[in-house]
Amino acid sequence: GRSTAGAILSLALNTRAPILDGNVKRVLARHFAVPGWPGKAAVQHALWELAEAHTPAQQFADYTQAIMDLGASVCTRTRPRCEVCPLQATCAAHCQGAELDYPGRKPKKIKPVRECKMLLCLHDQHLLLQQRPPTGIWGGLWGLPQIDSDEDPHNFATQSLGLRVSAIEALPVHVHTFSHFQLNIAPYRLTAAARDAQVLDDDRLLWYNLHKPTAVGLAAPVSKLIRQHCSEAND
Repeated sequence: GRSTAGAILSLALNTRAPILDGNVKRVLARHFAVPGWPGKAAVQHALWELAEAHTPAQQFADYTQAIMDLGASVCTRTRPRCEVCPLQATCAAHCQGAELDYPGRKPKKIKPVRECKMLLCLHDQHLLLQQRPPTGIWGGLWGLPQIDSDEDPHNFATQSLGLRVSAIEALPVHVHTFSHFQLNIAPYRLTAAARDAQVLDDDRLLWYNLHKPTAVGLAAPVSKLIRQHCSEAND
């Protein structure tokens, strides 16, 4: 990259060229109190301008080696040794008492949030599970019947699952985090009047025995919801 090329030109070929490796970025960001994360184009541009402006016309090889060493051994990331730094008096970050605020940290990426409802349909120590499609999130695993956040759990249970619901209870929202988004799950605990024949005829649905569980692959949040909200309902 540009910084490596600058180091080669300066140190090996005795040609004036600025460098901006990680150590030099830290020295310049602190000395001039440059705000922001160096990974941002505007901050990177500002640091390159400072690097260019302060590379001397003479003894540039000595300067290049010195500023690299300063960042590596004195102006370190977590424990800067400001008491021995030759730039202490003119360092803006040190004068502010804010050495560790520079350079700015990489901003955390805000994950998009998705919402759904999951139904814990219970009857006589059994929980209704539904096998998920083979592709997508938790592909092929067994989970809870899931609906969109604006759908009605009671209507879905009676009309789509064919259950006769005798009681329904909204439970606290469960947050499950993926690498690329956050899923907010609103669980509902429903008591079914019977294990209906419609469910038994669908091979994608399973009445799961909570007291004598069979070995089925469960999605991680489903296992957690079962532990949290089914044991007390069946005691």
